[in-house]
Amino acid sequence: YQECLFMDIRKIEAFSKVYEHSSFSKAGKALYLSQPTISAHVAALEQELEVQLFDRIGRTVVPTKAGEVLYQHAQRIFEVSELAISEIRNLQDRITGKLDIGGSTIPANYIMPQILARFWAEYPEVVMDLRIGDSEEIVDQVRDNQLMLGVVGARFDLHELHFEPVVSDSLVLVMTPGLHERYAHLPTEELLRKLPWVMREEGSGTRVAMAASLARFGIDIHALKTVIMVRNAGAMARCLSAGMGAAITSAITVGPELTSGLLVNVELPGLEMNRDFYVVFNKRRSLFPAALRLIEFLKRNAQMISEGQ
Repeated sequence: YQECLFMDIRKIEAFSKVYEHSSFSKAGKALYLSQPTISAHVAALEQELEVQLFDRIGRTVVPTKAGEVLYQHAQRIFEVSELAISEIRNLQDRITGKLDIGGSTIPANYIMPQILARFWAEYPEVVMDLRIGDSEEIVDQVRDNQLMLGVVGARFDLHELHFEPVVSDSLVLVMTPGLHERYAHLPTEELLRKLPWVMREEGSGTRVAMAASLARFGIDIHALKTVIMVRNAGAMARCLSAGMGAAITSAITVGPELTSGLLVNVELPGLEMNRDFYVVFNKRRSLFPAALRLIEFLKRNAQMISEGQ
């Protein structure tokens, strides 16, 4: 038991990389160590704990139940170590550490890069890992403590998470001038029902906001004629410019196309389309000082950047 208390952190790190990569050789490359060194670290852990941590099936490495339990605790060990270092550095007026952060497609591509650049310029000792997914994916990763915080375009009813609005966003109905001309004679509700649509995927904050807007007209988003579903705002803009259909999307994602005239913004009476982007974090988790500073940065800068300032 006493030996377990003093397990070498390097051995645990080697074990964790093997777990994540399902490979001793890939774990070695990730840690810049030789495969024999990785194997020796894992073997030493197995000897100390008197259990087998991996099953070796041919070239495949599969964690045992003991391996799965150790990995879950290992993540907590790494987090507590990072938090301790961050808080000690904070006492020295230094903001340091690694931040695993997430962003849904629009904030991650159009808003966060400028904010993160400004943040890094002020706190160069912080290393950031930005992961991109739809709003639901990012929220799930924050809930599961895979991410320290995220910026997303929809709010979900999860009591353990805190959602705080950081920027307001305008949604617009856009299409090519030719497509608009073809359908312009139709009244609003009929127009919405007959248009071909370029649609974001389920779980996208843009889709959630669009569904809420259309519901005010008594229109179910699933009843629309979807031509293509895309998982990226940039791909959506290109599909729209090619004339594949219409879309309701964030104005920031189609700014160049609207300016050039490739797309037009179609205003519809009674169709109000606004939504917020939120910073989300787990209320049960201790946030690193760097994370708290980044949240301040987001609240202070996000609206200016979304408005092109």
